[in-house]
Amino acid sequence: MNKRQTIPFILLLCAFLLWLYFKPAVVLPELEKQQPNYIAYNVSSTHFDEMGAIGHELFADKTTHFTEKGITLFENPKVIIYIEDRQTKRSTTWQISSKEGILYEQNRLILANEVQVKNLSLDQLVQTMSTEKLTILLDKKEISSDQLVTWQGPQMQQQGVGMWASLITEELIVKNQINAVYHNEEN
Repeated sequence: MNKRQTIPFILLLCAFLLWLYFKPAVVLPELEKQQPNYIAYNVSSTHFDEMGAIGHELFADKTTHFTEKGITLFENPKVIIYIEDRQTKRSTTWQISSKEGILYEQNRLILANEVQVKNLSLDQLVQTMSTEKLTILLDKKEISSDQLVTWQGPQMQQQGVGMWASLITEELIVKNQINAVYHNEEN
């Protein structure tokens, strides 16, 4: 190699070494390392109310709990909610299931992906309900959704966007775009 070829090569090498030396270091943000506190399969959990009666039961194929975040993730959750009118001694049982769910602070359960609500007692005007996302307040036994909800009962089918319902007081409020079909059939 002659002088003519060596000088540009050495200058290029020096420039590269200076660039490496003075190049600002790229600092990547450190991601939170959240490890679950436990993972459980085929979970069954019974919760009692303040009077000692069964308030609700919770079942899931898989449960992942994160204590630091205060959340529990569920795969294929199913919740059975028991309502008892202490004056009339009448009991109503509701089953709510979906593909996935998140429990916040042991009270607010958000279910998503093919949510199905069924009245197992068959004693209400609403027998079944379906939507894509539903929030359950387990202590108040209230359900709500801001999605399209379809519900059926004896001789009727209705749809609406956004709803709130109290399973205790048997109230149902639908917010928008209500469509209803009533069947005049005798059983």
